[in-house]
Amino acid sequence: MLKEKPVPFPFEKAIRVIVDTDCNCECDDQFAVAHFLMTPKFDMKGFIAEHYGEEDSEQMSYDEIVKVTELMGLGGEVNILHGAAKAMIDEHTPIDSEGARFIIEEAMKDDPRPLYVCNQGAVTNIASAFLLEPKIADRLTVVWIGGGAYPHGGTEFNMKNDLNAARVVFKSNLRLWQIPANVYSTMAISFMELLTRIYPCGEIGKYLYENTMIKGKIIMGKIRKTVSVIAERAKKENNQDMLQAFLGGDALDMDLALSTESWLLGDSPCAGLLHNPKAGKYHMAEAPCDLFDDGKYDMSKPGSKRIRIYDEVDVRFILDDMCNKFKFYFGD
Repeated sequence: MLKEKPVPFPFEKAIRVIVDTDCNCECDDQFAVAHFLMTPKFDMKGFIAEHYGEEDSEQMSYDEIVKVTELMGLGGEVNILHGAAKAMIDEHTPIDSEGARFIIEEAMKDDPRPLYVCNQGAVTNIASAFLLEPKIADRLTVVWIGGGAYPHGGTEFNMKNDLNAARVVFKSNLRLWQIPANVYSTMAISFMELLTRIYPCGEIGKYLYENTMIKGKIIMGKIRKTVSVIAERAKKENNQDMLQAFLGGDALDMDLALSTESWLLGDSPCAGLLHNPKAGKYHMAEAPCDLFDDGKYDMSKPGSKRIRIYDEVDVRFILDDMCNKFKFYFGD
């Protein structure tokens, strides 16, 4: 159990939160999971493990959520559920799981407090929950870290891991806040800040820092290899747009980013924006009417539901809030 919260939050003012996370995929989800658990405003209803396109990835995500909670001294106190083991086969066939059923159960409760389902990965479980019980649409809000930059979209990891589920979410009447790749990729934190502000914070801080150092090197190596392959293909096909679409910016910027002293905590905007809705700027716009197979947005038919699309987030507010909570709960 965490020590007493410094700012008591009235029960009736708290918001209900379910977090769906591919927690073992990289090394940023773990920070967000901890941030959620340290925030008094959140009545945390549960964490659902999300797959990330690899064999047994859902189970590995589940195990990682368990590990984070245990390192925080919360072993056995947090509701952790299994989600779908793989992506949906089409837009019409849900994957039944205890995670999807839990979303439905919580959404249908007679509780006046708002419910947010935060998705830090593919959206298989929330899409499946909607297909299993469409009545949940007006009883919760989906917050999603995913999708390419507007107006065009394009290849993006979380969307790619279940394109059919993303289509369901966009085409449904589910309320949606979307934090696309160009926004969540601004959540940079330096290794030095991780060392001085996170590492000293108990077993959880030590683990998060060391995991980032170890797994980060592996991930950066994979990214370098992918960039090299795409660059060679773009050169052969004389198609620099291909490389530009993958990089999401200038190739020189990517070269600099691949030689970095920082990491992206790209999942942290979920916790930050629910904690403080003013920690970001957004606009309302019609959702894509469909998605092309390459992840680009199909905007050809007007009249889709309107969604909240974030244009920027207050990186420093979100990171400072997280670091200060680590210090309070786990620092000396």
